[in-house]
Amino acid sequence: MSIDTKRLSIGKMLGSVNEVYRIPLYQRTYNWGKDQWNDLWEDLIKLEGEETHFLGSVITIGSERKKGFSYFEVVDGQQRITTTLIALTAIRDLAEEIDKDRAGYINNYFLKSSTIDDQEAKLILGRKDNKVFKRLVEKRVTKEEAKTEKIIQAYFFFKEKLQEKGIKWQNVYTRLLESFDLVLMVTDSYYDAFRLFETLNNRGLSLSSVDLIKNYLLSTIASNETMLEECIEIWDRIIENIEEIESVRHDKVRFFRHYLFSIEYGIVPIPKLYSRFQKLIDNTDNILNLVEDIWLKSEVYVKLYNGILGVKKVDERLNTLVRIEATTCYPLLIKCVSMELKNEQLLKILKAIEVFTLRRSICNISTRDIDRIYNHLALEAFDKEDPINYIIGYLQKRTPSDTEFYLSFQSRDFTRSPQTKYILEMIENALTNNTKEKLISSRTDVHIEHIMPRELRKRSKVIVSTWEKELGLRATEHHLFVNRIGNLTLLGSELNIGASNNPFEEKKQRYGQSNILLTKELCKKKNWDFDEILSRSKYLAGIAKKIWNFKNQT
Repeated sequence: MSIDTKRLSIGKMLGSVNEVYRIPLYQRTYNWGKDQWNDLWEDLIKLEGEETHFLGSVITIGSERKKGFSYFEVVDGQQRITTTLIALTAIRDLAEEIDKDRAGYINNYFLKSSTIDDQEAKLILGRKDNKVFKRLVEKRVTKEEAKTEKIIQAYFFFKEKLQEKGIKWQNVYTRLLESFDLVLMVTDSYYDAFRLFETLNNRGLSLSSVDLIKNYLLSTIASNETMLEECIEIWDRIIENIEEIESVRHDKVRFFRHYLFSIEYGIVPIPKLYSRFQKLIDNTDNILNLVEDIWLKSEVYVKLYNGILGVKKVDERLNTLVRIEATTCYPLLIKCVSMELKNEQLLKILKAIEVFTLRRSICNISTRDIDRIYNHLALEAFDKEDPINYIIGYLQKRTPSDTEFYLSFQSRDFTRSPQTKYILEMIENALTNNTKEKLISSRTDVHIEHIMPRELRKRSKVIVSTWEKELGLRATEHHLFVNRIGNLTLLGSELNIGASNNPFEEKKQRYGQSNILLTKELCKKKNWDFDEILSRSKYLAGIAKKIWNFKNQT
């Protein structure tokens, strides 16, 4: 590894008249925000006397020499260098009214590079940022742009800080250039630069495996500008697709793992995702084809997650998988869609996945083997004579039996989760003979109701509640039964609020107003105690066993 390393001040790094720093096209856009700007500012103004502040490392590749300029590609340190130059621009603009010579010096030595014949910007940003930064240096921006542009927001942040009472811009200027140190690492090898990048990128906004994958992939074709531009455009579309479905449960890394599981054997933990993609990229003859394949699969992925494949029954099943947290099956589903299965075949697989997921969840089966199961099916099933039956049979062998499911269903605790609500909805549907005359369409309007309340005393810790009186000495067992399925039902939000912690007789008045059969049936009960909860749990477990059964493929 051939690397030139030296520690120097910001002023010495940026003050070379003919050196230009360029952010490669494949790097992400400027993304520092107020927290990072404020950290830099606080580090700056706290410096006293001969103190220095270490800003971190900057990794560059000496890419070319052209028209007397030496160009360096910034592999790591983009955010810090850009922010420093934004701050210098704010200092220049304040200095112009007081010290034109100093403003001119900043402009000519730190914002621009010069040779005898030509001038070049000191910093050339990526496609989306460079026009904005150029306008900033040329004093052609307005405060209105700060609503949408991070670079402009940063400029006004530093300008306002510089104008605060007690702040002397001259002192800030001197400290920034002379007291902020960094380690500049220069190499002429992309390979060496990225090895450093992986180990030293520990400041600023942390990069995910996806950022690293992008950088490595695009760096391998950096010399082919036409292909690079095309790959960047496709990559942007991939990220836009995945960002459509980002949530607490979903992120870009999840998609790239699922993509990998759908095309290669082996389960990759997140920390090793980047190295696995490096191997994939290194072994690919056509990078463009690989990026296009990732993009096509990202299109499929969005449709799977949002339930928009375009066939009503299929889409309903896909939405169910999200509700019951069964999206680990996506490597298999990506393959299924790629194989252009018939709707009837896809429905059978989706139903089998639902049964497999819910039964294992109810029986508390470890999820450690889930990724391996779906990786196997994605890569093996379609080489079989009957892929659909192979998938269903493979899942069924790894699913708890009727007896295990029946016993666990009635004895375990249920949380107030989308999965629990779905289970109750499906039981309600079964009770109404699957007519679907009463669809629980607006799920936010229907709550999971605890018949025996979760807390026997809601407001007063002194007054004994009706529930406690009725339970008598067994009140101490309350926590053992309150979250059983037999103690849960569905109730409209308004009725649920009214039911609250009321005695069972009063709750029944609310239940009688409900259109949900599962709830109306409770009105037949004279009282509600642990024996009733156990009895109803067995009753609902029997229904659940019939619903989530591999024999029931309708």
